[in-house]
Amino acid sequence: MNIQALHFVLDIDGNGSFAGWEVIEALKWAFSLPGRLMVEGLGNIPPIADTFHIQASVATGYASFHSLLATVLNLLFWVGCLVLITRIGADRKAANPDAAPQDAPGMPHYRGPKARKT
Repeated sequence: MNIQALHFVLDIDGNGSFAGWEVIEALKWAFSLPGRLMVEGLGNIPPIADTFHIQASVATGYASFHSLLATVLNLLFWVGCLVLITRIGADRKAANPDAAPQDAPGMPHYRGPKARKT
């Protein structure tokens, strides 16, 4: 299966060097890839492709890669990733400052440095 969304050329103008605008285009391509892949996958399911008017095939062209549906799916993907990243460790129980600290088993409580003997 030929996945058109994965086709990318970094040196767009073919001069052998990378210009700033080519790097920016590469970043745009990378951030829009999840939405484009989802649209291309949904375009292979005929009822969904007809309902949402997805045209992501060799016969109809790949205009749907830049559609509102691809943009919304891409936005939902990245917002979901941000939510998951920010939720890591969010379910930890807060320490109760009023409770006495628990000593580790077998470890005596440290009471600070001892006074010098005179």
